[in-house]
Amino acid sequence: MIKKWKQLTLVASLAVLWNVYPIQAVQAEQLKVSENTLHEWNDGAKVDTSVDNKGSIQIKTSTQGLKKGDYSAYVYELKNRDWSAYGALTFSIRNASDRKLPLNIVLTRSDKSSLTVSDDRNIIVVEKSTGQAELVHPVSGLIELEPGFVGQIRIPFSSLMVQNKASTAGQVNLGTVIGWGIITTTPENAKLSFRIGNIKPLSKKQAIAENALTTLQLTGDERVGKPVTGESVVQYRVQSSSEETPDVKFQLDTPVQGISITPDGLLTLHTDADAERATIRALVNGKWNLTTTVLLDRSSAMNVQEKDGTPRSIPDPSEVTKVLSPADPLMKTSVGWFIRLLLTAAGIHGLVLYWMWRRQRNTHGAIKRRSREDRKARRPFRM
Repeated sequence: MIKKWKQLTLVASLAVLWNVYPIQAVQAEQLKVSENTLHEWNDGAKVDTSVDNKGSIQIKTSTQGLKKGDYSAYVYELKNRDWSAYGALTFSIRNASDRKLPLNIVLTRSDKSSLTVSDDRNIIVVEKSTGQAELVHPVSGLIELEPGFVGQIRIPFSSLMVQNKASTAGQVNLGTVIGWGIITTTPENAKLSFRIGNIKPLSKKQAIAENALTTLQLTGDERVGKPVTGESVVQYRVQSSSEETPDVKFQLDTPVQGISITPDGLLTLHTDADAERATIRALVNGKWNLTTTVLLDRSSAMNVQEKDGTPRSIPDPSEVTKVLSPADPLMKTSVGWFIRLLLTAAGIHGLVLYWMWRRQRNTHGAIKRRSREDRKARRPFRM
């Protein structure tokens, strides 16, 4: 991954050609891309690009026949534009591949520094079929789109960082951009085919809402144990570095037997939960969606054993021998109180008998002492 970005930096540095082109102010309309300004770079992957008369870019990559490893392809446009008045970039995308499409965006400033989306920041993905706006963040520097995905990508500029400098996330100013592009990374023997178009910048005013969402994170346990008895309970929350507290409502993406979640994010697993995973969806301000997939693990208590191999797990109620059933007379409350009273009376009776015995013994001892004293008093005086 580091090698890939070093190579990308070298490519970006070739953008010294920027001074050949005059600087243009970006208008809030589709960027006009031509094959004359479009360039390609790869570290072994085959790349094929074309631009139609509407400015849409068709990109195909292939790593067929290459050695085992990861390969990158970078399709970028070299053209000077002033982006200082803008706060986001949007484009439509269609993934015609039969596999996930892993990508990221790269923008190169006039100081030759490259900007890309931080792993700790969100972008917005809107699938055309559902119209739902999902907040997603890159994993290992890449955003993955499902096979057949058709929709829109929105890149708030507060999600960008200087390449390899995570501390700069949310603090970059674009100013003059000399080039922008899409980078993909795939393993050997893989093919990608996708189209991007309708590429537009948004003004800072238009992008205020999007830029406020980039730090939102859904927090909570990624793995939850299925209970053997009782319930497993986990609290989920949406956190943000923004001072404004968003309105959040939680729900399961699809119903799952034995699992429920409250609107404020309290997830509960019951003993009949038999699924392997569950997806939690947080609806932010009634419009934006954050999702996370929770893995549901079999309780570790079921695997605990003694040294001799005897299971230490909690037995099922059907496996426990019944000593008494709730219907037995001895289980009635009245019988319990009768037994308590009987034991109390027996204790009091025992104390009374003991007191009488001690009194009788003390009285008998006193009589004996008086008898000895009387006998001594009647003895004659001896010289």
